[in-house]
Amino acid sequence: MNEQILVVDDERDMRLLLRYQLEQEGYAVTEASDGKAALRLLRECSPGLIITDVRMPFMSGLELLREAKQVLPATEVIVATGYAEVETAIECMRAGAFDLIRKPFNIHEMYACVTRALDRYRLNASADMVRASQSFFETNEFDRIPQAIVEGSRTLMAADAVVLLMQEAQGRLQVAHACGLSAEEEGGLLRELGERVVQTLSSDRTPALAAPGLEDRRLGSIQALGKGASVILHPLTVGERVLGVLGMLRRDGLRMFGRKELDRAAMLASHVVLALENWRLACQLASSERLATLGQVAAGIGHEINNPTAYVLGNLGFIQEQVVALRQGEPVDLEELEQAVMDAREGGLRISDIVRDMRSLAKTDAEAGGWFELDAAIRSALRIARLETMRQASVETQLPGGLEVKGSPGPVSQVFVNLLVNAAQALEAGEGPRKEIRITARREADMAVIEVSDTGPGIPAEVLSRLFQPFFTTKGSTGTGLGLSISRNIVRRLGGDIAVRSAPGDGTVFTVSLPARPVEGEVPVPVPVVPSRSAG
Repeated sequence: MNEQILVVDDERDMRLLLRYQLEQEGYAVTEASDGKAALRLLRECSPGLIITDVRMPFMSGLELLREAKQVLPATEVIVATGYAEVETAIECMRAGAFDLIRKPFNIHEMYACVTRALDRYRLNASADMVRASQSFFETNEFDRIPQAIVEGSRTLMAADAVVLLMQEAQGRLQVAHACGLSAEEEGGLLRELGERVVQTLSSDRTPALAAPGLEDRRLGSIQALGKGASVILHPLTVGERVLGVLGMLRRDGLRMFGRKELDRAAMLASHVVLALENWRLACQLASSERLATLGQVAAGIGHEINNPTAYVLGNLGFIQEQVVALRQGEPVDLEELEQAVMDAREGGLRISDIVRDMRSLAKTDAEAGGWFELDAAIRSALRIARLETMRQASVETQLPGGLEVKGSPGPVSQVFVNLLVNAAQALEAGEGPRKEIRITARREADMAVIEVSDTGPGIPAEVLSRLFQPFFTTKGSTGTGLGLSISRNIVRRLGGDIAVRSAPGDGTVFTVSLPARPVEGEVPVPVPVVPSRSAG
């Protein structure tokens, strides 16, 4: 579709000539007799190019250029003048003019200038869309995708505020992320308008545009958003499945959204839908990765259960023999019998602990739980990964008791299971005589700092920089490349972080920091916890 061109000149004959010549080339042309009239038209036609005279009544071409760049920064402006004024030319170019041409101009030179200007306009528009789309997908943290969508959309659409509304399981829209909202009530109003768009999707799947003079029957009045407010609400759907609504708001009446912005919003929405579907799949993969971790250590878990089971059964067999002896009146050592009962109970408790560890690791509850003993989560991870680590190395621990961190034991255990299994696999690939894994924990100010180190071959620098990228793996077909990425997401959601240092031949150290419970008498520091949610 050819872009709209706005011709601004106080000479009627010049306007008609330009309009005729440009329409012959297939362009859509709108006219204005002065700068003020042109500014009013900008809100309606959103031209890709303005061709303006310099000297006009009420407002000069230079003033129009400056105002137009405020209203539509991407629009290109060609300034036409019959005066060879160097100062004017310099001022126009500084203000952002694409080119300056002299009257009377050669029509072929004008065509060439118009073509170049519109080519640059389209190129910049495409580049802006590409940059916005890249921002959706380049984040290494899946939970930041909604934020990236909102921030990228706000820049691309030159919106004052953007809100991403996601449909929950109950069918209602909830704010996944928003930026630029002037008040909570504004977000609530946009959510209500988004609900109206969703409710009519069965009969109308088009985006809704509302502005002064451009009302949408689905939305009704938007006066509550402000006198000059304009809004685009674009439904986000995959087939018949509703993901949500992308809402964009401009408050300035001079920069109202028009019908042309709907085309850009439609392209933007297609990228947003793809990013949201990737987010949904990433959330599913995160759950699968947790179960995959269980599967990876399943042999070890079976071994851990088998040993105490044999221990319990052996003691129960002895107890049964002693009970039979008692019934027959034979002498029985009661202390030995009592010890067998205690041993059987101890074996049963070990089995119970292992089952609890597995259930905790498999849980998908929110990470933002209460305070819990860090020592218990780490020891749970050690039990789960015991066979993996035992086969490759000796494991040393230095874990202070009483150190509590915020969150839920299952996800935190998952982090340390991943780190322990990775350390064991690194040692398997190494050739050194000393194979050790060491876990230490300590308190530093208001943080718990845990280090998981190994004496393996270390990590090359080119790999180290990509270690936390989703789907990056050095394990070939046996690795998903999600373990470390998900581990970092878990830790960061709890207000902590995870870092790594390594050098070839010198082992690897992963450092996990988590907010620690203040000791008595300390003033607690607020911990920013990002809530976990499903992608729908």
